[in-house]
Amino acid sequence: MGHIVDPDRAISESKVRLAPGAARMVGALLMAVGAVALVITVVMMATAKDAATQYQALAAYHVGFMTVMAPTLGALVFVMIFQQVNAGWAALLRRQFENVLSMVVPCLFLFVGLGLLSTFFGPLWKWMDPEFVSGDVMYEVKKPFLNTTFFYVRAGVYFTIWTVLATMLRRYSIQQDETGDPWLTAKARRMSSYGLLLFALTTGFASFDWLMSLDHHWFSTMFGVYYFAETAGSSLALCTLIFLVLRQRGYLQDLVTVEHFHDLGKLLFGFTVFWAYIGFSQYFLIWYANIPEETAWFALRKNGGWEAYTFWLVVGRFVVPFFILMPRPFRRNKLILGFACAWILFFHGLDMFWLVRPEATVEVGAHIFERMPFSWLDITGILGPVGIYLGLLMFRIASGPLVPLKDPRLPESLAHKNYV
Repeated sequence: MGHIVDPDRAISESKVRLAPGAARMVGALLMAVGAVALVITVVMMATAKDAATQYQALAAYHVGFMTVMAPTLGALVFVMIFQQVNAGWAALLRRQFENVLSMVVPCLFLFVGLGLLSTFFGPLWKWMDPEFVSGDVMYEVKKPFLNTTFFYVRAGVYFTIWTVLATMLRRYSIQQDETGDPWLTAKARRMSSYGLLLFALTTGFASFDWLMSLDHHWFSTMFGVYYFAETAGSSLALCTLIFLVLRQRGYLQDLVTVEHFHDLGKLLFGFTVFWAYIGFSQYFLIWYANIPEETAWFALRKNGGWEAYTFWLVVGRFVVPFFILMPRPFRRNKLILGFACAWILFFHGLDMFWLVRPEATVEVGAHIFERMPFSWLDITGILGPVGIYLGLLMFRIASGPLVPLKDPRLPESLAHKNYV
């Protein structure tokens, strides 16, 4: 840490507040694009002549939902980590993570929409169809857990916990902007202590419910950690990109510096390696055990055209960002760092597509299924939730100060400097 900086002198209104109406047009445009894409998807589902097309559109919507759910949860865990470890260097950064975590409420409505569409057009989770699982011995064993009522009850518990944590943590931060009360920091830190445990349990089980149970025969004890790695990486990429755009527009000058970007780049590099480590470990253990119930999930993604997606996911989500983010000068270059963030977010979406979309197949014979080809429904289904989410996020960013104005750790954050 360098010399102490006086926040009252360093922070000015022009640096930490967007101009009136800023981002309103872009936010409205993104929401409009998302809404139109969503309407098109629903109309096509309603007019589809076959259940396979409806399932494909529903799977695409689920990809979009999971794509935006991940950075929301990742931002929540990072705010709690920042509070719990008393990370002074990150004080200036926390507000944008708080803005992203506050999107848990729009994500709740997106999930409700998914549940309604799944009810009207046939279930996304095939085990919800009594005819599909009739005589399925493996499902009968899992039925006490995998049943529709308990499934939605669990989802309600997840969203209740996430919403309470997100709302209270952001509320403490906003109240501190007005009052300067340092005890609000202590409250946020105390809430984060048990919030991290609740986050770990709910996020792990949500990944089991919403992603792993798409193939209810498959199971992996590492899947919850894999999804956590995805939430962490996507939230870091999104928040870093927000800071870079704000800096490019003239905000946060002399506040969020190259030193902060350097640390964000290091975290992004670390979680890129972590994602690859967990993904490879999961694959290696299943390959080595060679149990049919486990290997079938990977076999589906290594055949029928999905092998190309698998290859490019490994290259794009790990190899390319690994070499971009490893050199110190690259992490301190805003243009290169911004490219890396956009790249990772794109392949985050591809990862969600790879997890969900192969389950959309069409039966061509007794127990013989072929993959449904990529179509424009995949684009509209994904674009709907993503467009609405990004539009609402822009309105949230423009709604208040861009940094916590009276956090007691601001002097440390303003003076932050890297030596490695």
